[in-house]
Amino acid sequence: MMSEKRVLIIDDESIIRRTLAHYLDEWGYDTVTAQDGAEGLKMALVEPFDVVLVDLRMPKVDGLEVIDRLQAANPELPVVVVSGTGVLRDAIEAMRRGASDYISKPVQDMEEVAIVVERVLEQSRLRAERDQYQQEIEDLNRSLEAEVARQTADLTKQNIRLVSLNRVSFAISGQLDLDTVLNRAIDAAISAVEADGGVVRLLNRVTDQLIVAAARGMPASYLEVTRAIPLGEGVIGQVAESGHAQLGYDFASDPWLGKLDEEWASGSFVCVPLRAGEESAAERAVMGTLSVVVRTERALDSYEVELLTAIGNQIGVAVARAQYAADLRNANVELERVNAQLRRMDTMREQFIQNVAHELRTPLALVRGYVEMLSEGDLEKEEQEMALDVTRRRVETLVDLVEAISTLQDISSRPLKIEQIEPFELLRTARGMIGQRSVAAGIDLQTECPPDLTSFPGDFTRLAQALHQLLDNACKFSPDGGVVTLAARATDDEMVISVADQGIGIPPEEHDRIFERFYQVDGSMSRRYGGTGLGLALVKEVIEAHSGRVEVTSDGDSGATFAVYLPLRRADLV
Repeated sequence: MMSEKRVLIIDDESIIRRTLAHYLDEWGYDTVTAQDGAEGLKMALVEPFDVVLVDLRMPKVDGLEVIDRLQAANPELPVVVVSGTGVLRDAIEAMRRGASDYISKPVQDMEEVAIVVERVLEQSRLRAERDQYQQEIEDLNRSLEAEVARQTADLTKQNIRLVSLNRVSFAISGQLDLDTVLNRAIDAAISAVEADGGVVRLLNRVTDQLIVAAARGMPASYLEVTRAIPLGEGVIGQVAESGHAQLGYDFASDPWLGKLDEEWASGSFVCVPLRAGEESAAERAVMGTLSVVVRTERALDSYEVELLTAIGNQIGVAVARAQYAADLRNANVELERVNAQLRRMDTMREQFIQNVAHELRTPLALVRGYVEMLSEGDLEKEEQEMALDVTRRRVETLVDLVEAISTLQDISSRPLKIEQIEPFELLRTARGMIGQRSVAAGIDLQTECPPDLTSFPGDFTRLAQALHQLLDNACKFSPDGGVVTLAARATDDEMVISVADQGIGIPPEEHDRIFERFYQVDGSMSRRYGGTGLGLALVKEVIEAHSGRVEVTSDGDSGATFAVYLPLRRADLV
């Protein structure tokens, strides 16, 4: 039963307003009434309501205009038409304009009003949840698309940068290998500043050591003892660590330059970092150092330092070319792998959504958003349990459907065997059947069977199936419990077995169709407790196979009685 839900009732008939308000108040709703469309619109546009009940034919402003105005102001507000025009096109027009449901006056069963209100409120809640889920999925998709676009742009930029650097390095060094480039660069550096020797060291980032990569004019003994210089030690190590060039003259005080022979001790030196770009770009990583040594007392000036720095940058570009070329190959391989994975994920996602839509028999557009949430695990525990319960009930319905179809096929194919029957103890059989059904809780079974009526000719198994179905229906459609009466009597030419309940009943207009295969009685209670639509079809075919008939009596709101008539001769009775 709903609570704290506000219902606005708009009707120009005061007795209708009071009756609807009184009944819905008992159901726990907070009702407000308006005597015409103008007053109702004024209230609905300024006060919050959960549902509106409106008549179609009213003075000043009719119901259709109310629907139009409410739809324009708040399309999410459910509107239920309660009208006695009796014209089908009025109902169709109201639904076309946005009404959620239609109830005809005079209202025969006030429970129908509460049921309709509950249903439209539930539909409104589900629409709101669907819209919320859809919005969350759209937000998630936009976020994912933005992230994919960002990563793709980053990879594209990196690819373009690597390609550009590769082209520049080839423009600087052509197709020469790195060793040749380094040796030629040292030659150019020595020649440019008229130095006596030089060394290129590359930084090993694993060991943080500067390793000799190429040398010209330097003593072999010196290269041997300075093969690996730790980062940060001496002038060479400090240049690699700081990224700034240094000019010096004091060989003896340097732990690594001091290892040169005495004949070099009176000279000068310059050490510059190797960068893949201009020195001003301090964020560029240092890849190593270029050192040149002058054995004479000639001092090197700032111009020569700048020139060596530029050469160091060119060497850095050449070194970067080799490293970037390798990175480019790896990046291209990784990019292709990511793109292939994204294509596979898109294909798998689309196939999964289509499979879910097919299994649930739901339009594909309504399934997309919810599947993403499931795949991300965003559902609360209660929602997961609800989904599992829906699945369980669908499986149970499917099993019932298969069993019922199998039974009907068996009835059609297996020849009827009529013979005198293990006496058919009607009472004990009925009690055993009801005891097997959990839905029978609260059912009081009463029997009206003459003691001499114990057996009759027929196929016991099939007749028991038919009786079981009638008792099962009686219990199922008596959700509030009550009395189920099983009665049997015999006349000169037939036996009559009836099952009567005090449940929700069957509308008279549906009496002619309830024995059709796959037909299900309308109404919210029927949809809640209904099965496959094959049960009564099974009863009818079993009884007709015994040359009998089955009839139903119900006024639609106070239970139903099913009567089975089996042809019988008095001599057949025991």
